[in-house]
Amino acid sequence: MSETATPQAKKLKWILPILIIAAGIALTTLMVSSKPQTPSRPVTEKVWSVRTISAQPGQHQPTLVLYGKVETPRMTKATSAVTAFVKEVNTDEGRSIAEDEVLIQLDDSDAKLLVAQRQADINNYEAQLETEKVRHEADLKALKIEKNLLQLSLKTVKRYENLIKRKVSSQEQLDAARRDSQQQRLSLTQREQSIADHPNRIRQIESQLQRATSLLQSAQLDLTRTQIKAPFNGRIANLNVAPGDRVRAGDPLLQMYSLERLEVRSQIPSRVLPQLRSLQSELNQISAQGQIDGQSLELQLDRIAAEVNGGRAGVDAFFQIQTTEYQPEPGRSLSIDVHLPALDQVIPIPPIALYGLDRVYKVVDERLQAVSVNRIGDSKNSAGDPVVLIRSNELQPGDRIVTTQLPNAITGLRVKEVATDA
Repeated sequence: MSETATPQAKKLKWILPILIIAAGIALTTLMVSSKPQTPSRPVTEKVWSVRTISAQPGQHQPTLVLYGKVETPRMTKATSAVTAFVKEVNTDEGRSIAEDEVLIQLDDSDAKLLVAQRQADINNYEAQLETEKVRHEADLKALKIEKNLLQLSLKTVKRYENLIKRKVSSQEQLDAARRDSQQQRLSLTQREQSIADHPNRIRQIESQLQRATSLLQSAQLDLTRTQIKAPFNGRIANLNVAPGDRVRAGDPLLQMYSLERLEVRSQIPSRVLPQLRSLQSELNQISAQGQIDGQSLELQLDRIAAEVNGGRAGVDAFFQIQTTEYQPEPGRSLSIDVHLPALDQVIPIPPIALYGLDRVYKVVDERLQAVSVNRIGDSKNSAGDPVVLIRSNELQPGDRIVTTQLPNAITGLRVKEVATDA
């Protein structure tokens, strides 16, 4: 009996704690389920307060804000044409210069010696030419004498031949007469050859004289190039030499630019380029204003670049500086307000109404609706405040455009108009 009771007691020992735990869980569940419930609140959608304006398409003149750089197409680098020492430097970096002003004087001693040598060569060839002319005149006179002498020698030969036939003269005398006759014939032939060759000798000397003249002109040109003169009115940008320096042909001396050809290079956005292309014949009517150092510059669009530089998204445009009172230095940066021709059916909105670069929101049935727009340019309203000019086929006159910047603006967001501008 004792052996049988022992296993049952052990089983009861394990079952009892389990029953107690189960009872505790059941009691806890019953208490939680019987707890009084708080009535749930209905979910309400948040309404955002926004300000709006009425879309009013009309004719407006857009102003394009660009950033440009002062440049000049007349930036000249003066280099040395000869090898010489720098004798004088009559200007400094940053100074204004006048046209034909002597800026640098190189030592011209070597150049003058070379000019003298070339002139001596010309004098020599001119003397040779005159000598040849005198020689030709002498040959013409001697030709007549040579012919007469030949006739006399031929008569002498005939006379000795007759004397030989009559046996009153020796053969040696006849041979001597014939030899004198042949020598005279040879002398006549040489004289005729000299006369015939006269034009060739003249052309040879004239070609040498022409070459010497060209070398003299080259030497005289090098002599004039020892003076570095200003090719136009302008300013000195860089000065590379000082008195006493020795320069070789091709070495840079200074850099200068023209004050009359200063211009501003600026990049035209791709969205505006088609409009400017359509006004190709009226580009000179597009004006602009720039600000630099507190000075206002009057600008005028001159031309559009023929190619796109690498790494640029738009095409460069060049504006001529019309103002003469203030001349900015090349390389300076400035902002430009370009006044484009007036356009129809554009809508002015405050800058805060634009989301990103090409999106606004309008209110439809108290909810936002995104609208893609094309930004035409900037302008100012009657009060002088800045506005952005846009155009979109999705905007109709009278549409309410949101002018409040919402951080979570999306299509369908519920809004409430708290203020409406005209």
